[in-house]
Amino acid sequence: MVTLRDALAAAVGHHQAGRLDAARPLYHSILRGQPGHPDALHLLGVLESQSGRAGAALPLLRRAVAQRPGDADFLGNLARTLRAAGLPEAAERAFARTTALDPADVQAAFALGTLRLERGDAAGAAAAFAQALAGRPDFAEARINRANALAALGRAEDAAQLRRQAVALAPAHPDALHNAAVSALADAGLDRPLSHARRLDPELVERAGRALARALAADPRHGAAADALLGTALALVQAGQAPPWLLDRAARTALTVLRGNPRDTRAAAVVAYRFYRRGRTDLASRFMRRFARRFTAAEVAADFELRLWSMVRAGRRALDGLPDADSLLGAFPPLELLAELPAGNGPLLAVSCDDGYYRRFATGLLDSVEAVGSGVAVHVHVVNPSPETMADLTRRQERLLLSCSRERVDFTGWDDHRRTTYYACIRFLRWHQLMTLWGRPLLHLDADCTLAGGTDALALLPEGADVGLLRDARWRGPTREITVCFAAFQPTPLGRAFLALTAAYIAAFLREGRGFWMLDQAAPFVVLDALERRGEGPEVRWFDVLDFPWVRFIGEK
Repeated sequence: MVTLRDALAAAVGHHQAGRLDAARPLYHSILRGQPGHPDALHLLGVLESQSGRAGAALPLLRRAVAQRPGDADFLGNLARTLRAAGLPEAAERAFARTTALDPADVQAAFALGTLRLERGDAAGAAAAFAQALAGRPDFAEARINRANALAALGRAEDAAQLRRQAVALAPAHPDALHNAAVSALADAGLDRPLSHARRLDPELVERAGRALARALAADPRHGAAADALLGTALALVQAGQAPPWLLDRAARTALTVLRGNPRDTRAAAVVAYRFYRRGRTDLASRFMRRFARRFTAAEVAADFELRLWSMVRAGRRALDGLPDADSLLGAFPPLELLAELPAGNGPLLAVSCDDGYYRRFATGLLDSVEAVGSGVAVHVHVVNPSPETMADLTRRQERLLLSCSRERVDFTGWDDHRRTTYYACIRFLRWHQLMTLWGRPLLHLDADCTLAGGTDALALLPEGADVGLLRDARWRGPTREITVCFAAFQPTPLGRAFLALTAAYIAAFLREGRGFWMLDQAAPFVVLDALERRGEGPEVRWFDVLDFPWVRFIGEK
């Protein structure tokens, strides 16, 4: 006669061998004979859970735990099934009871920590992961997750130490490598807003980038590592601190990401910056134009990188079909000359701004011109000047060789972005008009700067060239390479053509409502790139934006 013990042993044998269909009826036969048998309840509950039937497993496991409330194995399996059933709060309570009954149950402690971390209980999670590590010091995942919990508690140094230990324990573990990279990025300062004026430690950047590359080599689909690498690459590009190898590695990752998500704008931008970095902005521009077709106009306007690249039409044919600058003037308010230019043929210092910028900054620039006591002529163009601004300009004409102009624009319905973009860009159309009218060299300066010395040297800057431009040589992108806080235009045929094409490029975008912030820097880059590819480029005298001693720039450039 088969005893209950024999039936249970046979059921367990089938269960352990993976013959679940053979074990299930044996467990049921035992429970028909003894409905409250704790082991049969527990093991049948485990079997149903393994079969993906959490709904059938939970009543069995709960009855088993009710029979033996002090059995850590029973509680642990109930906790795991609760978690699989999508009941995290009940699972957390069950795991907490399990670890209290059996502090050496490493997996229960790890699961408890994970649930607490997901819920935002960083302190509770750190304690649970510490318990797991006490039972298994080489548990790399527990070390990684405890590091994340400590980081959330503000204990960055302790978190970094644990992440380094995790990499030492599991040098090919993608999670360990990713977390080590996160600590290195924080140490380098990338956990704070980054500007190109703040230099990062290149060794820390190298360490972080290499760790992310190794994580992705171990698991090419590691989403967190890919996200961190793309974000790091873009931040470093924008700050002018991206090592070429890191951008290359990020671009390869970006292509993998785009295969999974064809609308990932950061991944597309990384690919475009790699083309640009290799001197192929024409390829970058075409790539981003094709990519942008997946988005609506509103989506393009809302995304930072899509906005920037939408203004870049690089390549030999970038200017094909561009209207003549003079034909676009009718789309804008007329230029009103309020004071004629003083006689002479020397360079003209040209400043353009809105009324608010005039009062905040341009007065300081004009004061600095007056202070150096030079006879350089100055022209100030103001959008919607107030009576106070006009009075100030009139007073300054007594002390400076000063002419001025204005335009009146109805900004009703315009948001701040569109309005400030207009202020920044319209000046190039106005300088084209003044060059046509007066035929004198123009030295354009941002309103928010002051002269650092006499204007004699400044006036000589563009001599021997058609155009003088400021360059940021740190490969920050086609909308950042030419920095237009200073630009010089000579009335030579090539100088006039360059200014006219730059004005036309800007005006075409503004007229169509597609102009965004930094259009004023995209335009000269595109025009110069196209002209040089056609063999028609002007003679350019380049200046370094980081070493331009003639002017003090107030804002970050």
